[in-house]
Amino acid sequence: MPEIELNADMGEGYGVWALPSMLWAAELDRGGPLQPAADTPVPDVVQVMHAVSTINLACGFHGGDPLLMKRYIAEAKKAGCSVGAHPSYPDLAGFGLRYMDMTKEELMACIQYQLAAVDGLLRMEGMELHHVKFHGALYNRAVKDPEVAAAAAEGVARYNPDLPLYGFPFSCLEDAANAISLPFVREGFSDRAYHADGRLVDRRRPDAMVLDPKEVAARVIRMVQEGVVRSIEGADVRIDPQTVCFHADTPPVIAFLEHSLGAMKAGGWSVAGR
Repeated sequence: MPEIELNADMGEGYGVWALPSMLWAAELDRGGPLQPAADTPVPDVVQVMHAVSTINLACGFHGGDPLLMKRYIAEAKKAGCSVGAHPSYPDLAGFGLRYMDMTKEELMACIQYQLAAVDGLLRMEGMELHHVKFHGALYNRAVKDPEVAAAAAEGVARYNPDLPLYGFPFSCLEDAANAISLPFVREGFSDRAYHADGRLVDRRRPDAMVLDPKEVAARVIRMVQEGVVRSIEGADVRIDPQTVCFHADTPPVIAFLEHSLGAMKAGGWSVAGR
């Protein structure tokens, strides 16, 4: 039976705010309500862990803190889920969604500091760091900026040259990883809208997220079976993903996973590691 890896971003709270809703934050950024609707569901992150292969754990620079990181790692271990690091620019106030100008050495050190934090806490649980996936503005900038991509990839490689780097297909980051023989894993997004040129739709737009569980499942099936995703302009975009991401703080994520797993099973696909 063919299989595909599923990953989920999580741990993106801070202190007593353990699970912010990014949909609410995006609405707030556009001048929307000051609080989410009363009926907004809070996703069960442990249930997400049991459904996916691996998680991308916030490392403290855009979300997460030492105690949250330890708790997420302990739960991931119980769920049989591997853990990757989800480093970002040092932008806690902006949730890592703002570009920052950093020298090459500063950016590499920033990345390595975050990898070391997750790696050290994993070792305390007898686990190993599974991969690295950048967050937010750092992820997006490395898609199109060859200098940032090269520095980011080198930062990971200097920490561990065998550590897989997850990222956007056919991007500057993929080129940078290939140039230094750093393992690169192409990623597709189950719930993010794409443009016809392959770019993700800006999160500040109201159509940036796909929120219909049936539509998400249909997208996942096309990603794993055909290697493509339909853009908002109506064109198919080739992404050839080796892993598919679900955002654990999106309120309907459980429905996304349930529909996607059902569609995958019906199509003869299984989740890697499950």
